[in-house]
Amino acid sequence: MECRYMIWNDVKKEFQFPKICETTEKGANTLLFKFIGNDARKYRFEIKKVEKEKAYKIRQELKDNIKAERIHRELNNIPFQEILILVIRNREYLDKN
Repeated sequence: MECRYMIWNDVKKEFQFPKICETTEKGANTLLFKFIGNDARKYRFEIKKVEKEKAYKIRQELKDNIKAERIHRELNNIPFQEILILVIRNREYLDKN
């Protein structure tokens, strides 16, 4: 069973930083410091071990949410959930073709 290390935000109760998905805990910690600097020392960030397949799904969800949030900032008259659904459908369509 292969595992990956990802960053968990204990305050928001969610994974963050989809680019951080490392094979070692030290690698994940190093990348976290590169991304946010000394704020990585805050108590809210925790490095969690996740199965490889689940880590892939979490990364996709995070990327979809980030993309939908970016679009929603530009088109704020469209509900966020509708944008998120369209982003997911688009990704699934592109994955098939």
